[in-house]
Amino acid sequence: MRCAIYRRVSTDEQAEKGFSLENQKLRLESFATSQGWEVVEDYVDDGFSGKDTNRPALQRMFSNVDKFDVILVYKLDRFTRSVKDLNEMLETIKENEIAFKSATESIDTTTATGRMILNMMGTTAQWERETISERIKDVFGKLRENGIFSTGHPPYGYRCSGNKSIEIVEEQAEIVRYIYELSKTMGLFKISVELNRKGIKTRRNNKFGQSAVKRILHNPFYCGYMEVNNKWVPIKNEGYIPIISEEEFKTTQKILTKRNKAQTRSRSVSYYPFSGIVLCPECQRAMRGDRAKYGDYYYRYYRCVYGRENINCTNRKRIRAEQVDKAFAEYISGSFENTTIKLDSKDIKSDIEYELKHLDSKIERLSDIYIEGDITKSKYNEKMNSLLNEKEKLKKDLTSCKENVDAEFVRDQINKLESIWHLIDDKTKSESIRSIFDTIKIKQDKNKVTIMDHTLL
Repeated sequence: MRCAIYRRVSTDEQAEKGFSLENQKLRLESFATSQGWEVVEDYVDDGFSGKDTNRPALQRMFSNVDKFDVILVYKLDRFTRSVKDLNEMLETIKENEIAFKSATESIDTTTATGRMILNMMGTTAQWERETISERIKDVFGKLRENGIFSTGHPPYGYRCSGNKSIEIVEEQAEIVRYIYELSKTMGLFKISVELNRKGIKTRRNNKFGQSAVKRILHNPFYCGYMEVNNKWVPIKNEGYIPIISEEEFKTTQKILTKRNKAQTRSRSVSYYPFSGIVLCPECQRAMRGDRAKYGDYYYRYYRCVYGRENINCTNRKRIRAEQVDKAFAEYISGSFENTTIKLDSKDIKSDIEYELKHLDSKIERLSDIYIEGDITKSKYNEKMNSLLNEKEKLKKDLTSCKENVDAEFVRDQINKLESIWHLIDDKTKSESIRSIFDTIKIKQDKNKVTIMDHTLL
């Protein structure tokens, strides 16, 4: 089988943790050899994050899918840390009838259960990426709380001129003042049209769009503040000078708020990951997500549309969204307790490896005896064939044992998913669930929701 290996590393820190490109190559080539695969392609993305698919080697690999039969990676998070990207790439893999394998995880994309496991692991990887991102944001957040801007390019109208020093770019500052002046009588669209009519460009020499205008009009940086955790913190960078006054900024916000209320009705958008997938316990039709307001708080829930309208269903109960969420996390973890994933002891693996070494010694001794003429050729062949057959059997047992040890890692990931599921945002949950589940059957007993069964896409 023709094998393409894919390697990725984003930072020196990962290299220190054993994720170096060289370590990945050694492990992948060794794994391919153990499977009897021929490595025909080696794709390397050095210094690229797994948050998206904008990676040259990855793109090149998917344009050459006719050159190999299986994609081999060191670990799933080397491939991607995005559930959405994972599902799209798996669809491409499926369409081109190639396989996907991880050298350190028990992943099989040829079965529905395998795809479900892979997707859940992808969800965990994405959460971990977002958690790391949040930690980085916290570091910069601490600086911002102290009034120090230190996150790359300052807003349009300013530039960095030294260590933590910021100065005005006067020609851009004039445009910022002009935009604030126009906002008194024009909306975002008309302002962008006026700027483009005059040939005024953004910092990257692009035309001004509504979003660029909006960022300038809503950014308190221009009047001397940064917004940190919904609070205004005075900017203390050396050389910083406000482009507009605080009074003008606040007046502009009042104008924008009033204009926005007159044009559109504000609506809070919530994601309902199980809407259309979880089935009514009574009529087995799809339930829909909705919300209800109690005091100042909106409660999210699922309900049967037919039961609400009393159409061939009498179930008018609402099921709280967090109850379904909790039930799903428990179900995913519990559903793998009795699956085909069997976990063998690592001691068994060690015993098999010891037996293989012992067999190699026997084979070597037998060869020495034959060379010295102490055994006939027919007897030598008989004993050698017996030893080689025994060695082949042990090698198969070792491969199976390694897969079972890898399965232990998979189960750890699934159990980890249960503990972090409530921390994952609804959009990510929705992408993950809708890519693998067709229906989810539930049972409701007072305030307890239990998932009974599911069907996969």
